[in-house]
Amino acid sequence: MCGIVGILRFDGRTVRPEEIQAMNDSIRHRGPDDQGALVEEGVGLGMRRLSIVDLSDSGHQPLFNENQSVAVIFNGEIYNHRDLRSRLAVDGHRFRGHSDTEVLVHGYEQLGARELTSRLSGMFAFALYDRARRRMFLARDGFGIKPLYLRRTAGQLSFASEIRALAFDGEGPLSVDPTFTRTFLRVGYVPSPSTAFAGVIKLAPGTLHEIDLVTGETRVETFYRLAPAQIEETNTDALLERLRELLNASVRRHLMADVPMGLFLSGGLDSSALTLFANQHAAPPKTFSIGFSSSDRGDETHYAALVARRAGNENVRIDLGPANLDDLDPIVDALEEPLADSAVLPLWYLCRGTAEHVKVALSGEGGDEVLGGYARYFWGPIVDNLQPFLLKHADGVLGITARLPSRSLGIFNVARRAAKVATSVQLDTPGRYLAWFDLFTAEERRALVGEGPDGAVERYESLFDSARELRLDPVQRLQYVDCQTMLLDNLLMKADKLSMAHSLEVRVPFLEPRLVEFGLGLPSVNKIGAMRDKRLMRQLLQPRLGLRLANRPKRGFEIPVDRWFREPAADALRDQLPRGPLVSELGFDAGAIKALIERHLGGEDIGRKLFALTALERWAHRFVV
Repeated sequence: MCGIVGILRFDGRTVRPEEIQAMNDSIRHRGPDDQGALVEEGVGLGMRRLSIVDLSDSGHQPLFNENQSVAVIFNGEIYNHRDLRSRLAVDGHRFRGHSDTEVLVHGYEQLGARELTSRLSGMFAFALYDRARRRMFLARDGFGIKPLYLRRTAGQLSFASEIRALAFDGEGPLSVDPTFTRTFLRVGYVPSPSTAFAGVIKLAPGTLHEIDLVTGETRVETFYRLAPAQIEETNTDALLERLRELLNASVRRHLMADVPMGLFLSGGLDSSALTLFANQHAAPPKTFSIGFSSSDRGDETHYAALVARRAGNENVRIDLGPANLDDLDPIVDALEEPLADSAVLPLWYLCRGTAEHVKVALSGEGGDEVLGGYARYFWGPIVDNLQPFLLKHADGVLGITARLPSRSLGIFNVARRAAKVATSVQLDTPGRYLAWFDLFTAEERRALVGEGPDGAVERYESLFDSARELRLDPVQRLQYVDCQTMLLDNLLMKADKLSMAHSLEVRVPFLEPRLVEFGLGLPSVNKIGAMRDKRLMRQLLQPRLGLRLANRPKRGFEIPVDRWFREPAADALRDQLPRGPLVSELGFDAGAIKALIERHLGGEDIGRKLFALTALERWAHRFVV
């Protein structure tokens, strides 16, 4: 695991070593073990290394082929590098060490960039420099597990694992593009390929950019496209066995490391499965769980401890303590992009505590998207089928739900979902999908930031069009879109940024291509039902976990934001929202912000909305003011 940076100039200017050094220094946390650089004429490459595989100097980057005509800087892990290495060695390639990075330069020599990237299994972002051909290749793994940001100007292309490094590329400071705010108020993040910064985009997952270093011309190829496996077998026992094989193989590959490893364990299905399968291939690794010092409903460490005892793992409980919203500032700085997800607080402390024990941790991101873990996979297709009926009765449903308390658990969770259904039935499928995520209603958004373009709509319409071209069923469509939106730009982004802020590598075994494709291809009946999600996964784990643990309802990191925003300690934050950079820099309406605060203090539980505004306010304070 590393961080990489680079500057490519096409206008005759040279790249100065101090520019690459400044970019490198800004991401030191991503790789405190080593650094390297290559600067020549209009090309500058830099890297910071967190040593995980092959701890010797032979893993130093930039890494070259035998005659130094090809160089690479690499962030991530290639889990099938041993297989690739063996084949390349048969063809006469000589390796100087055991680093997975080295297969890239020799693989490029043997296969070319397009074929090489299509054969890689792992999480990665890399820059490969062909000195003789004056070509640079940039690539990112098919699910976007590892980030890569691009900044293009008239005579230059710069890139980096984190946005902050681009501010040192010689093209001046970064500026904010305030048009992202309308989309943010809907989904709570900035959908790819955009960012909140003008002129900065994310390299699309599964793509390879070939850049002519003389002219600056760029050719883009896609080497991985998400699509479901064709599953003819419908026998449950056979499907269970296939799921067991795929998950076991993925976990085994993800245990590749020359340093201590651990697992995040919440006691939920995904992390429990990773724990059980990891134990089949190594001495039981330590597991790490986040708990709350108070009795808030988000503390599930007793379930994690129970799973660890049954599996035979040591469980380390990391206490969040009396966390409050003042803890947001270092988290916002690490994330770089605005994110309205209160789960960043426990994840930050989980990563920090885990990094005190190990360098690598397995985590369950992707399990819900792959195996059917969201209620919308059940409700979404029902709404599609019953749209004519629901259109007739939408007003009645809204009248009922409006009189129910605004809570997020139990029967009131059903009420909240029913209200979303009733307000979205007149929309097309992408619109209804977005309505499930809406943090703020259309009226609230207009009051806060006025009318204007919403970049989310075009992005989601394009994805649903692609899903229709693939002839996906209603559940598959939602999985397909989730993998390329919420998973990519929220879950994976925050997992990478918050872990690397503590020099911790997080790996996600559920995002192995064959496993993902199998999950998408599963019949809907094996994924979701009226009373149960992840049906096949629960059946797989029941013999090992028992009925109680295998059939627990899904719970995420639940933070008591409703209570926090009513406590005296939040007075200053509540006062700051209508007077700070949300209003002065991003153009929010102070009166609309005050109205939301008054609604919450008056008893309406809209802490999620206030958290979103607070996270954005702290982001603006850090990156705009």
